[in-house]
Amino acid sequence: MATWKLSPQHKKSAVEKMFFYNGSKAIVVEQGWRWGTFTVESDERPLTDLELVNEDGYELGCIDNNESWELSEMTDGCWLDIDALRDTTEEDVTAFEQAWEQDGYDGVEELGWSNNDTEYYYYGPLELTNEDTGQVFLGDAVEIQAQTEQQLIAELDQLIAAMPEPAVTDWFSADVKPVHKGNYQAITAAAPMWPFPTMVEWDGKQWSETVKEWRGLANKPK
Repeated sequence: MATWKLSPQHKKSAVEKMFFYNGSKAIVVEQGWRWGTFTVESDERPLTDLELVNEDGYELGCIDNNESWELSEMTDGCWLDIDALRDTTEEDVTAFEQAWEQDGYDGVEELGWSNNDTEYYYYGPLELTNEDTGQVFLGDAVEIQAQTEQQLIAELDQLIAAMPEPAVTDWFSADVKPVHKGNYQAITAAAPMWPFPTMVEWDGKQWSETVKEWRGLANKPK
């Protein structure tokens, strides 16, 4: 059973809708968040590439695949709207806004309002992460390409790091000539203080650069 994390790819794309009721009256508080995260446990990947594109908006509390998303966090609120629904007057909304600004949930509860329902939405492309493997799936095609390139570079770096380094000879001074033609590692006169050797060519008679010291492979390549 893998744990999956779902977030919007772009900031200010997570929305929380809180529904408050007072008798027959109803008010909705819509809070916009800069970032949001939900998680779910599933043996299979919960969303397809097409679903991650998310052209029409995604409701976390009511989704087609019946996965049970759980709220992890909504961070950095960036806007808030309070609107009247059924049987609610402008005076009700004004009083609600003042109570909410002064004391949040406690303030509106003192006026008789109760939060009986909350919905969460993501807008725009989504980012799905397998928390167990670290694999990331993105809804934005451009970011998918960039991520793919980054993965290839990381895999190449790992492959290179795992390859054994070839055995090399000891360093020889410039007055000792190589037996075979080819490329050798060398400390050159052009960069006498450079701590890493460069590659120079021995053509059987002379070096391609002025060499101070050189070394080559201990064994011929197979």
